[in-house]
Amino acid sequence: MKIELHAHTSEVSPCANVAAETMVSVYVKAGYQGVVVTDHFNSYVLESFPGSPRDRVTRYLEGFYKAQQAGEKAGLQIILGMESCIAGGKEDFLIYGIGTDFIYQHPTFYRYTQEEAYRACQEYGALLFQAHPCRPGLAPRDPNLLDGMEVYNGNPRHKNNNPRAREWAEAHGLIFSSGSDFHEMEDVGRGGIILPVDIRDSKELAEALKRRTGELIETP
Repeated sequence: MKIELHAHTSEVSPCANVAAETMVSVYVKAGYQGVVVTDHFNSYVLESFPGSPRDRVTRYLEGFYKAQQAGEKAGLQIILGMESCIAGGKEDFLIYGIGTDFIYQHPTFYRYTQEEAYRACQEYGALLFQAHPCRPGLAPRDPNLLDGMEVYNGNPRHKNNNPRAREWAEAHGLIFSSGSDFHEMEDVGRGGIILPVDIRDSKELAEALKRRTGELIETP
């Protein structure tokens, strides 16, 4: 099963320029069977939404739900994920294996320290990965508080230094991941993973990543 592990929708992520429905159609054409929607769960996103913390989470999930609805019609499995810049630095983290209940339970996840974020994921059964850790101005964070690392980021508008990320992740025994970091039409199909099993939801994805049996997509 060919799955994109890092994608954004313009409904939620202000840096993305492709709507959820269009994202679904281009990934179907690119031969993918699944996409993990990892919209930005950051302070500048959530705190721009009106209402209570719960209201903001509901608004945050709009991109995922629109992608899910379009995916059901197109035959593309849409899986919930999250990308969050937590306290203590500018680094981004990808969370896999969550349901909507996790986000409602942690409506200010972006304020957590890495230790708090890792603990919340462990308690839920989710995985905490660091995204594009070796871009200029960023650095790998505490490997003892990570499950994995995005060792290949296919976004063409950043200097990702992917080989350095892979070396660091390998040295610390972390799970590898690859993602297109989809924001624009030119980003489609630049990363992801090919798994030997079909995935129906985020929990199954997390279990598959733990087994480390997937083939990373590193050649756009």
